[in-house]
Amino acid sequence: MKKVILLGLMFVSYIGLSQTEKDKQKTISKPVIIENLNNESNKESIYITTEVMPEYPGGVNAFREFVAANFRTPKTNRDIKGTLIINFVVEPDGSLSDIEVVRDLGFGTGFEAVRILKLADKWIPGVQDGKPVRVRYTLPIQIDIKKPQK
Repeated sequence: MKKVILLGLMFVSYIGLSQTEKDKQKTISKPVIIENLNNESNKESIYITTEVMPEYPGGVNAFREFVAANFRTPKTNRDIKGTLIINFVVEPDGSLSDIEVVRDLGFGTGFEAVRILKLADKWIPGVQDGKPVRVRYTLPIQIDIKKPQK
């Protein structure tokens, strides 16, 4: 009897956890509101996914070039390697707000990333239902700084 119940539970959990690729795409493409500051209007809602996600003008490569050209390497006698993670909101006008460092590697790397985002051109905003909306964006920045050779 225990084997039958165990087998039944395994079968039910397998069916419940299985998704086709089509189902996964449907789940990913749905807009998700993480914060609604004004229940009467979606103007104040912050999305984490939208029909069209925000983008830096010129795309990811243009943003990488911008960061590489403007990032001031901290003065340290240590190697710094890892992923710096920054969260911010892309506003409907393309400006950035609520910039916060989620993972800092130390040595001023977090402050430098915030400084660069404040210098950046306005982004192309996210779009939902044909209208620009506020979108929370998470940006990982790979850092690999070698200590100076003597």
